Amino acid sequence: MLQRISAAQAFNKQAEAHRSQQDTGNGDYLDIPAFLSADNNQPDEKASAKKKKKPSTAQAEPSPKLGFSSQLPQTNLVTSEELQLQKEPIKVHETGFWRWKRIIVPPNVYVVHTRIGRDEPVTLGLGKSFRYNPYKDAYLVVPAAMQTIGIVARSITKEKQGINILAYLQWQISDFSIAYKKLDFSDSRDPLGIVNAQLGEQADAAIKDKIATMSVEEVLTDKAPIIEELTTRLKTVTEGRSHEDGLTLHEGLGIKIVTVQIREAFISSSKLWQDLQAPFRHQQERTARISLLTTQNEVHQKELESHRLKEIREAETESAIEEVKQKKQTEAIEFKVTQESIRFTKTQESFQEKIQLEEQTTLTRHASKLRLQAQEQEMAQKLLKLEEETALAKQTSEQRLKTQEARLAHDTQLGALQQEQAKALEQARLDNEADKQQKTLETEQALHALDEENRLNEANMLAEQQRLEQEKEIKQQAAALQLLIQDQDDLLEAKVLEARIVRERQARLAQLELKEANNRLKHAQRENEMVLLRHQQEIRNLINESDLLRRLIDNSADIADKLPDIQELKVLQTGGEMTTDMLSTFIAKILAVAEHLGVPLKPIHSVPPKKNKEK
Repeated sequence: MLQRISAAQAFNKQAEAHRSQQDTGNGDYLDIPAFLSADNNQPDEKASAKKKKKPSTAQAEPSPKLGFSSQLPQTNLVTSEELQLQKEPIKVHETGFWRWKRIIVPPNVYVVHTRIGRDEPVTLGLGKSFRYNPYKDAYLVVPAAMQTIGIVARSITKEKQGINILAYLQWQISDFSIAYKKLDFSDSRDPLGIVNAQLGEQADAAIKDKIATMSVEEVLTDKAPIIEELTTRLKTVTEGRSHEDGLTLHEGLGIKIVTVQIREAFISSSKLWQDLQAPFRHQQERTARISLLTTQNEVHQKELESHRLKEIREAETESAIEEVKQKKQTEAIEFKVTQESIRFTKTQESFQEKIQLEEQTTLTRHASKLRLQAQEQEMAQKLLKLEEETALAKQTSEQRLKTQEARLAHDTQLGALQQEQAKALEQARLDNEADKQQKTLETEQALHALDEENRLNEANMLAEQQRLEQEKEIKQQAAALQLLIQDQDDLLEAKVLEARIVRERQARLAQLELKEANNRLKHAQRENEMVLLRHQQEIRNLINESDLLRRLIDNSADIADKLPDIQELKVLQTGGEMTTDMLSTFIAKILAVAEHLGVPLKPIHSVPPKKNKEK
């Protein structure tokens, strides 16, 4: 019994078999069929049952490595075709007994139920359960799900080159009322197996016919024409469409083609595959090597340019540093001179201000003394005035008393006592007022002296503060002047360094130009020598046997003159007669010996005839 395997497994096995043929040197093609023996390629029933119980995400065993010829990616997921082959048969439940049975079908299954004596089916549709009499009825159950067919087409291109195509098509029943009449669903375990095989054969033939009109390059680069041709042919058969005008010629087979795709294309000849890849690889290798050389040249140029710029920047930096130093020294000197002049001016101004402040202090002190003297004189005048008034009051009182005594002699002693008390009281009042005025005058004098002293202290503090500020400014000016002098020194050094750098740069440029001129001269001399050597070699190459013989004859006299005297002559001859080749070889050897001994070879016309006769 034959068991069908997936197209992916057949494709991998075919590629592996082809690679083993190439390794062993066998060039014949072997085709791996899509059906293998159940005894050799299928596990036992227990292993098959365990395999069927695995979920859809179970890992598929990776196929062996095929080197460059492995066209399928080694994934951990099984294909839809493999899952379809591992699927269990449709489970149909029969209930009841004898003539009163019921057939319960899944909802995703087409069913057709016929009965004896009826032309049309009793039950026809998707997922319809029905009553079943085993003595009169018959039924057929077919899956309604979309089916996937893997195709391994071993084709020949128009260049007579073998190429294997791994494709798949997906189809589905569209009208079961037509499909069950025209298609074979009789296999209870795999009702769609025969239909899948038939569609696979038609797809295989269509792929081979189309690839036979295409080149290898077209098959590898553009698979759309193959897909279009395959789709058109299958739809013409299954759906009743015409390839030319699209009109419906017949009702079809009741099925529709969902999609057709080309998954992989594998060239049978490894040598051809390598040759096809060679131009691109060589182009990429050439581009990579050119890019590497270009990069190396650019890097070398960049390094030279960077080194040159580095040297220039270092020289410019040193020159700039020297210039800044000289500039700073010059500025420091100028600042120092300016600050010294400012310091002298400030010293003179502060000395003058000090003298003015001393003069003002002296004047203020003298004015204070004058004011104190004036106040003292004023107080003395006030005291004299008070004394005069007191004396006048006393005289007036005495006169009044005398008058009263004269008029009021008869007054009693009580009145006299009252007058005496009033007089004493008045005298006490006058004394108190005089004391108060004296104390007030002394207090005012003390306050005035204190105010003068405070003003004098404030003036001294202000002068001291101004002196400290002046000293601070003088120090700052001195520091700035020092910085200016330093800047001027730096500037001077920078200018000197710049001049030295310029001289060195000019000397280096002159040396470089001289070296470059010498190199150009040497290069030109070498080129001239090479041209001369090439011309000499060309002249040597033009020399043949006749030229050698002519030169030997022309220069035989000179050769004889230069040769030493012959003391003994021996002749040794071996072999047969001397041929022309041996003569030319002998002449060439004679010329080589002459050139080695330094014998100049002159033309025959340069030798006088008489001398030739003598020789």
